[in-house]
Amino acid sequence: MQYRADSINRISFYLLTALLLFACSVPGFAAPSVKAGSAILINAQTGGVIYEKNADTRRNPASLTKIMTCILGLEEKGLDATFKVSMAAAATEYSDLGMAGGDRILSGELMRGMMLESDNGAAVVVAQNVSGNILNFADRMNDKAKELGCRRTHFSNPHGLTAKWHYTTARDMAKIAAYGMKNDDFRRIVSTQSSVIHWVSPAGKTYKADTTNRLLGSYSGANGIKTGWTSAAQGCLAAAAKRGDVELIAIVLKSPDGQTRFEDARKLLDYGFSVGGKGKIVTETTQPATPKRMPNIKKPTGAAVPAKAPAAGSSGTTGRTVANKPVTSQPAAVAAPTVRHPIVSAPAKTVPATSPAPVAADNPQTAAANPPQPVVAAGPANAETNGNTVSSKPVVKNTGIRMPIVRKPGA
Repeated sequence: MQYRADSINRISFYLLTALLLFACSVPGFAAPSVKAGSAILINAQTGGVIYEKNADTRRNPASLTKIMTCILGLEEKGLDATFKVSMAAAATEYSDLGMAGGDRILSGELMRGMMLESDNGAAVVVAQNVSGNILNFADRMNDKAKELGCRRTHFSNPHGLTAKWHYTTARDMAKIAAYGMKNDDFRRIVSTQSSVIHWVSPAGKTYKADTTNRLLGSYSGANGIKTGWTSAAQGCLAAAAKRGDVELIAIVLKSPDGQTRFEDARKLLDYGFSVGGKGKIVTETTQPATPKRMPNIKKPTGAAVPAKAPAAGSSGTTGRTVANKPVTSQPAAVAAPTVRHPIVSAPAKTVPATSPAPVAADNPQTAAANPPQPVVAAGPANAETNGNTVSSKPVVKNTGIRMPIVRKPGA
C-alpha cells in the first residue's frame, strides 16, 4: 500500500509539473511587451485593469479626443439634428469630408464621418452646434471628464490638434472609451468600416468615408474605436474587441509610428483574451505618474490661476510661437469666476521663417514623407494626404486655419 501511495504522489507531481511547464510555454500566458510610451488594457464591462504601462503619465491624445466629442454630440443632439457647417469649421486643417461653409448635414452622418475619417472640421461643427463655440464645448468636455473620474485630463478643443493645455492619460482615456461603448449609437459608429455620408444640403452631396482603424475587419472581434496621430502625440489608438462574453479595451499612447500602435494593441488584446479578461494586474513603469490637476489658488487680486502653471516657452495652442507676449488673466466678474483668456493669434508676418508647420494626421506614413515645412501665409499642407487624396479620393484643399484655444486647466 505504501508503494502504491508513493507512486500516485509521484505521478501527481509529474502531472502538475507538466501542466505548469505547458502553461508557461503558451504565448498567450506571457505578459505583453509594448513599445508605446503609455498603454492600458481593461475589461470593458467591469473596468478592471489587466495590464498597464505608465498609465498615469500625461500624454497628448491627438484624435482620440474625438471620442469625447462624439459622446457629447450623441448625448446632446442625437442622430437626427441638423448641423450647419461654419466657414471656420470647413477651413479647419485636415478636414477631408469636403464640407463647405453653409452646408447642412444630420448630426449622425457628420459624427460617423468624423470618427471614420478623423475629420477635424467635423469636430468643430459638433462643438459649435452643441455649445455655440469651441471654448464652451471644451468646458462641457472637461465637466464630462470629471464626471467619469478622469483626474489627469484637460481638453482645450474638440479635435485633438496639439494645444498647450490639451492632455490626458491612458487610464483616463480608457474610462472615457468604456463609457462611450455603453452607448449603442456610439458602438455602431465606431465599429463601422465604411459608410457613405449624405448631406441635407446641398441635396445629393455625398462622401464615402473609410475607417482609419486597421483592426476593424482584420482582428477577430474588433469593434472600435478610434485612431490618433500628430507629430507631438505620435501614434495613438483606442482599440476594442469582443469575443463571447469578454469585451476588452486597449489604449495605446505615444507609439513610435503608425503601424506599431496596431501591433501593440493586438498584443494587449491577445493577452487579455488569453486570461479571460481578468487576472492579476501586470504593471510596467518606466516614467513617473503625472500629478493630478491641482485646484485653483486665488491671488490677492481675486484672479484664479492654476497652482502649477504649464512650462513657459510653449508653442501655445495654435502651433505657433507668440513673440514673448504673456497671456494675461481677466478679472473676475462674479463670485467663483471662470477666467477666460483671450484668443491669441499671431499675424503671418510674425511667424519665424524657420517655424515648422504642425503635423496632424491619422496616417503618419504619408506625414513622414512630408517633413515639417516653414510656415507660410497660405497655411500648412495636409500632412495626411499631401494635399491630394485621402482613401484614394480627391480632397478639397482648405486654408489650413487652426482654431486657437487658450484656456488654462481649471480656468
